[in-house]
Parts: sequence; structure tokens; C-alpha cells
Amino acid sequence: MFVADVMLKKLARWLRILGVEVLYPTSIDDDEITKLAKEKNKILLTMDEELCQRARKQDVRVFLVPKKKIEEQLAIIIKRFHIKIADFPSKTLCPVCNGELKQVGRKEVKGKVLDSIFEKHDKFWLCKKCGKIFWEGSHWIRINQSVEKIKEILKSKS
Repeated sequence: MFVADVMLKKLARWLRILGVEVLYPTSIDDDEITKLAKEKNKILLTMDEELCQRARKQDVRVFLVPKKKIEEQLAIIIKRFHIKIADFPSKTLCPVCNGELKQVGRKEVKGKVLDSIFEKHDKFWLCKKCGKIFWEGSHWIRINQSVEKIKEILKSKS
């Protein structure tokens, strides 16, 4: 759905956590990212006003992300593009590579995560694309709190 410019790594990761496909090329310039968005028929996300104007002149769909806190940015994007987050976290994508996550058993991760993590957790997810392993660590509480904050912002703007 989106291509995020290099300034929006955190936003790209968050959108992936919410289940939204986001390309995040890290080593290309503005002309290349504009071309990529157009070729892939994706919406370019940027906070760069000049890039936004250049992209529009090239008939690239672009959204100028406001300079706000991450939860507010996400709420704006979710509302603007009618993104459904009610089924979070079932659609979560790999925040690293955009790959699909699948839940795996403990035996599949034994020896691939620290023993302390293996002992504390029963649920694990494996990225089918990059092989990264995820679990509901202490950060999971903060993720859920942020998602609830996003939902509150969306309710207040309805």
C-alpha cells in the first residue's frame, strides 16, 4: 500500500506492526523512491514538503505526513486511508522486512533464541521472509498501549 521515505523508519515499522504493507528502501535517493512508488503503484509517505511537491508533479500518489507524535501520525494515516486495525495483532507483518509472520511452536525456536527468552515464553512467531523470531516480550505491553492510544485518538476524531 505504501512506500515510506528514509525519514519514516519508525512509522514504517509501526504500520507493519498494524498489518499494513510498507516498503522502506533505505539506500535510495528521492528520485528513486518516487520512481519506485509510481512503478509499484504505492502511496509515497514523506515528511519532506519538497519531495511531496516533486512527486505530485510526476503524478505519484503521495501523502505528506504531519510532524506529530507517532500515535497521532498513525491515527491520521489510518483514518485517511480507511485502514482497519480492529483485528490487531492477527495481521501483524514483520516490522523488519514486511514479511508474513506465522506462529510456531517452542521446539522450532529452541536454540535460536536466548535460553532466558525460551524459558519465559510459550508463543513465538517466525517471519517467513527473513527468519526473524518474535515473542511477546516486555515491549508488547507498550505496543498494546500505543495501539489503544491510536484507537482513542481515532474515536475522538470521529
